[in-house]
Amino acid sequence: MAVGILTSRLLLRRFAQTDLPALAHLFADTAVQEYLAVGLMGPKGARAFAETFIRASDDEWREGGCGVMAMVPRGGGDGAGNATLVGYCGLRHLPDRISSMEVVYALRQDRWGQGLATEAARAVLDWGFETLPVREIKAFTRPPHAASRRVMEKAGMEFQGETDRYYGEMLAVYSVTRPV
Repeated sequence: MAVGILTSRLLLRRFAQTDLPALAHLFADTAVQEYLAVGLMGPKGARAFAETFIRASDDEWREGGCGVMAMVPRGGGDGAGNATLVGYCGLRHLPDRISSMEVVYALRQDRWGQGLATEAARAVLDWGFETLPVREIKAFTRPPHAASRRVMEKAGMEFQGETDRYYGEMLAVYSVTRPV
């Protein structure tokens, strides 16, 4: 299934194997790791995690019609037309696979504060409600992660409280329901 979502500044597309080094670099950044539930890992661990992440996303696309996508700048990146991954964003089924879905995103540290996560999250939420039979989409973050909470709010999500139901740690929960 070919999926591509264009925003004013981004292309969201399925991962390619050429994304592996940039994704491993993202996961190896300790500032990024602080906010993701991946734990601390060195470069080798980050590469292995990135490989697993891409495979899991491919499986999600195959089995559930959605998944996490590579976030790349529109219009090239390195001067040769090769857009470099700056992060990821997408939808995936929650672990119980019964309730709603969740939107996930992460950005390289040098791209923080530019509104790219919000731009991507809004586009993915719109795509999800337009193409999938989902009533509600959730998002989770560690409670002190103010920047991620702002992304969720700017993307139209509302704070629902805190829970440890899904990932075993207390997380702030945001959600948005299908527009009527």
